[in-house]
Amino acid sequence: MQTVNNLHHIRTINGNKGYNLPNLSKVGVTKNHWPICLLEYANMQLYKQKQGYTFDLDTPRTFTEKIQWQKTRFKRQDIVRYVDKYLFKQLIKEKLGDGFTIPMYGAWTNVNDFRNAWDSLPEKFCLKSTLQSDGKYIKVIEKSQTDLEELCNEVKEWLRPKNLLIHSFCSAYYKAVPRILAEEYMESVKDQLYDYKFFCFDGKPYCIYAATEHFQDEFYPISFYDLEWGQMDVQYGNHRKDFIPKPLHFDEMKEIAFKLCQGFPFIRVDFFDTPNKLYVAELTFYPGGGLTPYHPEEFNEKLGNMLHLKNK
Repeated sequence: MQTVNNLHHIRTINGNKGYNLPNLSKVGVTKNHWPICLLEYANMQLYKQKQGYTFDLDTPRTFTEKIQWQKTRFKRQDIVRYVDKYLFKQLIKEKLGDGFTIPMYGAWTNVNDFRNAWDSLPEKFCLKSTLQSDGKYIKVIEKSQTDLEELCNEVKEWLRPKNLLIHSFCSAYYKAVPRILAEEYMESVKDQLYDYKFFCFDGKPYCIYAATEHFQDEFYPISFYDLEWGQMDVQYGNHRKDFIPKPLHFDEMKEIAFKLCQGFPFIRVDFFDTPNKLYVAELTFYPGGGLTPYHPEEFNEKLGNMLHLKNK
């Protein structure tokens, strides 16, 4: 990882690391160019802000603590293929065959190429950043109601590393290339596209959380289930725990999650389910950045006991 000339010195006081951090964002330095010591210090400050305490990163205990370790210390040469929403489509094709990701109309690394492809796109489609999970980087486009120049000005920002997970504490994204991605627009029953997220440890799915009404409000429903679709008494942050129906293709999801999670101490495998078939939606190693609490805390501890940290 590159060093940064603008960094102030690092000092050690009484055996504890202390850092005098400049405002790196103002000098245009994204986190993929920060030295590891500053990444981990700043990330721990964020964790303290969100969770109310700090801990020794060399000896994490709970699941959310171990995710902080994963963010900077879990390394694989091919890891970007798992988290980049464009590259992951080819990865899934190699592992499962055709038809397991939502059909793609195109992906562009600059706005002019996207603008030039506009006429070839269907009337309605989904547009998203390949390196963001925030809902504001996903748009349903209806061309007849869209001002193309305004849209291009907006998605231009989706290509700037400072706005993406390249500029996060999650190192899997650091070598990724920003793209604008156009996919087929899909709806499920009652105009809701449910998604189902399998938490997998050491090559085995353990539990699922299901979500719907995404981004309609801050506390949209998220509920946890075991592998028999029994609802678990777990709350994620302040999200509502509404019961969500078992997906039509649940057994197939379990089989695919098992295939995709091999070789990882932890990975989350996400699916969309539609009346006709399922799709693998994405893969992640850092659910919620490990910054959202689980209630009860015993659940966080149990998942932590299941996550056996390895550096590759």
